[in-house]
Amino acid sequence: MDQETLLKKARSRVLRLLGYRARSAREVEEYLERKGYSKDLADRIIEEMKSYGYLDDHRFAADFISFRKTGGHGSKKIRYELQARGVDRQIVDRLIDENFNPEEDLDRIRELLAKREPFNGQVDQRWVNRQAAFLKRRGFPDGLILKALKNYDLSE
Repeated sequence: MDQETLLKKARSRVLRLLGYRARSAREVEEYLERKGYSKDLADRIIEEMKSYGYLDDHRFAADFISFRKTGGHGSKKIRYELQARGVDRQIVDRLIDENFNPEEDLDRIRELLAKREPFNGQVDQRWVNRQAAFLKRRGFPDGLILKALKNYDLSE
């Protein structure tokens, strides 16, 4: 296959991939490498997609944060997921700082806990431990988890 045909095929695959959802540049690069395209060709396609505005790690990260935050996830998990997708650490750090604050996170934790209260209204240590583990998996900071769970009186 000549270079121009290969380029068109790779471009078409990337456009189809980006049609499903936004991706980071590294995700596109890994996709093209899995499909057997050379690094040079992948870099060329990525630069082309960036010039058209189809690939933008900053916009991808901002949208990703907004979506995951709405879904009840904390900053630690979102940071990890973005870095795993190859978004530059400086972009991630700046956007996390802009989009998360402790008061908001504490409110979101309390909303999540309100949805998970036991049916019989009986809160025991086992329930508290399970909620702490749930919130930790969701990526909330330990200090905020402890602060939110202090409101549950276990002295009964």
